[in-house]
Amino acid sequence: MNATVTYVGGGVLQTIAIACASLALALLVGIPWAALLVRGGRIGAAATILASFVRAVPELVLAIVLVVALGLGVVPAIIALGIHYAAVIAKMFADTITAVRREPAETLRASGATALAAFAIGAVPLAWPGIVGFGVYAFESIVRAAVIVGVVGAGGIGSQILQQLNLADYHGFAVSVVVLAAIVALVDFGGTRLRTHARPHVVVVAFGALLIVGALSLVFAPDPPWRMLATVPQHLGRYFSEAVPLWNAKIARTAVDGIAASLAMAGAGTIAGALLAVPLALLAALPISRGWIRGTGWKPASLGPEVASRTTLVALRAIPPIALGLVFIIFVGIGPVAGALALAVHTAGVLGKLLAEAIELAEREPAEALIATGATSFAAALIALVPAAIGAIAAHVLYRFEWNVRASTILGLVGAGGIGQAIFQSQELFDYGELSTYVICTIALVLAIDAVASRVRASLSLRRLAIEA
Repeated sequence: MNATVTYVGGGVLQTIAIACASLALALLVGIPWAALLVRGGRIGAAATILASFVRAVPELVLAIVLVVALGLGVVPAIIALGIHYAAVIAKMFADTITAVRREPAETLRASGATALAAFAIGAVPLAWPGIVGFGVYAFESIVRAAVIVGVVGAGGIGSQILQQLNLADYHGFAVSVVVLAAIVALVDFGGTRLRTHARPHVVVVAFGALLIVGALSLVFAPDPPWRMLATVPQHLGRYFSEAVPLWNAKIARTAVDGIAASLAMAGAGTIAGALLAVPLALLAALPISRGWIRGTGWKPASLGPEVASRTTLVALRAIPPIALGLVFIIFVGIGPVAGALALAVHTAGVLGKLLAEAIELAEREPAEALIATGATSFAAALIALVPAAIGAIAAHVLYRFEWNVRASTILGLVGAGGIGQAIFQSQELFDYGELSTYVICTIALVLAIDAVASRVRASLSLRRLAIEA
């Protein structure tokens, strides 16, 4: 038992090191990148295109390429996560800053202040809540991703989980999963506190502490990352000489079958997860659980279902899909079914929380009117509350499908089928030409799904406006 705890503890520390160092790199690159997006012009347009392309590459796919190009260790993981989330932070921060009122910054500029001073004093304070929220969200995502990249040889608890399953060490695997869920839940709780209660100086200190932890963890790592830097030119030369994309009948058939399996996995996981999320969201939504639409207030009998549903939602979204995929592979075997089940469980946890929040923000008057005519609170919620929130619900489900398409490529790396499995197999066989081809196909798939989803969202928004008019 002590050996297991020590072993898992080492993996946890390494995962935290990867996450903190990746956040440092993402902020160092992402903040100037956001400034270029806000600036606009040709440079801003080029920065926007680059950000869209980088965000389209799943972080684990990028990690695989860097592990192949640079070698095993934490450096590929830090670079992969840092680059990917730098693009995410740049887009999020730029959108937040451009959405605030410009009058304070323009007034300062007219009074003689420099453009930088006007931006820092007139725009950043107004955008600060959104910046903090997105920054916390980015760190939460990086922590989850730091676990995932370990599966492809980047170290951390992800590598341990895969090794424990390969050795049939189910006790150690259970300990790792519980510790992993506790870490994610703790990060979620801390992130929520920072978003909702922390003052600006506390937020700055918290993020500064994370950056220091990341730097110190690299300095005191058993295998310092700078040792790898000496062999980088050799690895890169070999990789690029062999990574010329290939295309023949066999590769085309594998790519098409993999893309079809990934899309089916994502679609089935989204639909099943949404169906599981609805009852949990109804039980967790405050207007129902606290009796607001009944007009009777909170009752002790409603505490059990509310706590059970909220606890279930936290547990479902705390475990990364790749860990769930490994669990389902044990029960149903290798293939897309395990991936679809993993996506369904994780999607239920995420969508349940989002749908509950959407229901809480919906108008309660129609539901209260039904209650007054004798309907039960549950029937009133289904007939009145849910339809009132259908626009937000549709948007959340659509976003989740986009996310699941990316996740389906990741789940393939642990045997759940799809294009990800083709990527992993080509990596294991050192077939870098096929690897490059499948990576390009994955990027094209994600970009296509993003484009189609954006059009659908725009169509839904226009349709909703037309109905309201």
